[in-house]
Amino acid sequence: MHFFARSAHFALFTFILVGLGPAAAHAQTQSELGAAAPPAAAPPPAATSTPDIPAPSPWPAPTAAPAPPPAYGYPPGYPPPSPYNPPPGYYPPPGYYPPPGYAPGAAYYPPPAPSGPPPGYHEHDGFYMRLTMGLGYLHTSRSYLGSTETISGPGVGMDLAFGASLNRNWVIFGELAVTSAESPTVKYGGVNETATDSSVDLVGFGPGAAYYIEPINLYLSGSVQLAKVSANTNNSSSNSSGSIDLTDTGFGMTFMVGKEWWVSANWGLGLASMFNFASMKQKDFDGRMTATGLSILCSATFN
Repeated sequence: MHFFARSAHFALFTFILVGLGPAAAHAQTQSELGAAAPPAAAPPPAATSTPDIPAPSPWPAPTAAPAPPPAYGYPPGYPPPSPYNPPPGYYPPPGYYPPPGYAPGAAYYPPPAPSGPPPGYHEHDGFYMRLTMGLGYLHTSRSYLGSTETISGPGVGMDLAFGASLNRNWVIFGELAVTSAESPTVKYGGVNETATDSSVDLVGFGPGAAYYIEPINLYLSGSVQLAKVSANTNNSSSNSSGSIDLTDTGFGMTFMVGKEWWVSANWGLGLASMFNFASMKQKDFDGRMTATGLSILCSATFN
């Protein structure tokens, strides 16, 4: 045991000597080289120069920005205000806002609904047209060789008027009025005869005017006319037909009263009564003939 312990101490001592020997030799060599080298030259002193002076500027020297004002703070003892709440019954505004630089658009509102009927609705204005037709009765009378001859009978009544409205009450027009007797009865010298397949017509044409009573749409109408009485024969068995003037053109008048009801913006339908009167010189005879007519008519008026 002692032999092995001494051998271990000896080996350790030998390892230390071997490891320190080259390091000591290297240190000795470096110290010798340092002693033999000449001293290093000192660095030249730095050159001293005068700093350049800048030229004066024509612009004023910038000034420092003013310090911002102190931030506003709430007075001591006062809490910050609470958020705004809308009054009861109102909804808060929407969260949409237009982008910066754009003004909010104006709110769109639909056009107001018309508050009443359009102009001219159920009013007499502009062009005027009245068409009437119905049942009529005609009576004529003339003197011949000291005796009186009458021709009378039922038939057709008709009236056409075209014109324009002056205002919502007055209308002027040109009128054609016809009252006829179909297969009339002829009385002469106490003898009555029926003129079969014949008719007698009172025809008149002239200017007229009408006045409408509003808002009931009742009208009064009258015209001054040139009138004539003629006889028409339509005998198919004898192949004889034609028209004969019983009078020359004379003076005539037509009066009418009617009531209409509006059925559209411009059309009215109604009823009317027409009275005709005329006085004329007889054709080829020295005498005069008078004619009267009365008709109940249905009317259709555009205005």
